[in-house]
Amino acid sequence: MRRLSEPRRPAVHCQPPSSLRAGLAAVLLALAAGPVAAQNVPIQLPSGAEPGRQLPQPVMPESTPTAPPVTVQQGGATEAPAGADKLTFTLTDMRIEGITRYPADTVRPLYQDLIGKTITVADAFKVANDIELRYRNDGYVTTRVIVPAQTIDDGHFRIVVVEGYIADVKYDGDIGPAQAAIEKLVQRLRGVRPINVAEVERQLLLANDLNGMTVRASLEASPKDVGGSVLVVHSERKAVDARLGIDNRASPYLGWSEMTGQVTLNSFGARADSLTLTGRVGFPAYRSKAVGANYDMLVTDSGMTLDIAASYAKSEPGRDLAPLNVASDVQAYSATATYPLIRSRLQNLRAFGMLDVRNVTTDITGIPFTRDRLRVLRAGLSYDRTDSWNGITAVRGTVHQGLDAMGASKEGNELASRAKGRPDFLKFTAELTRLQQLSDRFSLVATFAGQYSANPLLASEEFALGGPNFGRGYDDGEMSADSGMAASLELRYAVSSDRFLPSGAHVYTFVDGGRIWSRSESAPLTRAKLSSYGAGMRANLTKNLYATIEVAKPMSSDVLTQGNKDPRVFFSLSAQY
Repeated sequence: MRRLSEPRRPAVHCQPPSSLRAGLAAVLLALAAGPVAAQNVPIQLPSGAEPGRQLPQPVMPESTPTAPPVTVQQGGATEAPAGADKLTFTLTDMRIEGITRYPADTVRPLYQDLIGKTITVADAFKVANDIELRYRNDGYVTTRVIVPAQTIDDGHFRIVVVEGYIADVKYDGDIGPAQAAIEKLVQRLRGVRPINVAEVERQLLLANDLNGMTVRASLEASPKDVGGSVLVVHSERKAVDARLGIDNRASPYLGWSEMTGQVTLNSFGARADSLTLTGRVGFPAYRSKAVGANYDMLVTDSGMTLDIAASYAKSEPGRDLAPLNVASDVQAYSATATYPLIRSRLQNLRAFGMLDVRNVTTDITGIPFTRDRLRVLRAGLSYDRTDSWNGITAVRGTVHQGLDAMGASKEGNELASRAKGRPDFLKFTAELTRLQQLSDRFSLVATFAGQYSANPLLASEEFALGGPNFGRGYDDGEMSADSGMAASLELRYAVSSDRFLPSGAHVYTFVDGGRIWSRSESAPLTRAKLSSYGAGMRANLTKNLYATIEVAKPMSSDVLTQGNKDPRVFFSLSAQY
């Protein structure tokens, strides 16, 4: 076996009775150890058959460059009257009224050099235009700077700034109870003076983030309020999203392929309440099955959301584990709050906090083999930015703190999935993704994921290699350990055209790999690594049908379930509504 965690304590100290435990260990060793010496093999299931572990996921950008922009009616700058360039006076003071956004010292340089000089009326109007341009360049596009009718007395010239604001909001589109959520986000903008287009854009992007929602808006001049604008909001809601897919990416212990289904009821409540139901089944079905539900809603007018999730998974690994009648259950519950610190077209920063509850059990021939009860607090930040180099960078960092509370496993539990594995662990994870457009058709995607823990972890919290993201030539969770890092580099070429797969398609080649290591109180640092390379194609066959095919070649070691490094073919097919 390629497991790195330290062996479980001798069978004589465990439940069930030592003779049976030792017997189970002996069978596992005989079936799974292969050429490795028995005394060095942990008494545990192969990594790919262990339940409850999540594979490392690349961070994806939140940027929405294709979201509908805020449209603003064109407003002309203040124009000097005819002949203004021939009317002169000596400027002794420039009086600027109505300005609150900028301190006087920041505007004075626009006219300071004119004080005490003979200037034309056109020169004074240019100062008004420069002030308005300053507002516009900073995003205050509805602010107007005017020169009122006046008689220039003793060289005093008067300019009035009318700082723009949203005086009224009009809504267009019947989206049912979710209208209240849109209004909650948009009403935050009313009365803000001066209003910045970035503030409007933020609230509209947050509205577009709600499940199934498409929101557009335009700013129009108010017919009755000086400086006021009317925000016209048009909303559409897609009531249901659905997806059904099949692939052969599951661990071979859980079947030769798996089918997944998902249905989302989008924004059906006043808080944009959404409910997602998921299901997964392996082939044959008794090897692996899972169901789950997610409920999420908008909490505050600044964009905080809350997601509550529950899932149940059951597996009976096959292949060389079939004679052992292994049966595993995973019950998982979580609550996640997410707050957008920055939400814009070009960059986004989100903070998130999560309480995760997970109960993982495994029996062999009906006798308890492992029992893990995890209670984990997770908190972190995710950031992404679209830059002027025609690329997007996304990064995420998370702190994970296990709790010794709420019924969590106790340290030293005889049935822990890892000897000395700590339920009150502290670990750190980080992910980085860079998408770089090289030309109209070529692009490059680089991804990285890493985890560090100074303490031994229980099995489901370990860092795993193998699967569709890192170590693609290997099975899901081929190997795992307390800490690790992985990276992937993928070169893509778009092959779609008006006549060939017009909905989008690209071919790609990749190389990936990773390294894992474990540290315990009784063993030195242990390391292992894997790598692979390959090529494939992803294509939208139609508007609603998506397919992938990939050939991946393991490089560093044999695939545990295959016993060789032969190329492997993976596929997926999914339909969505």
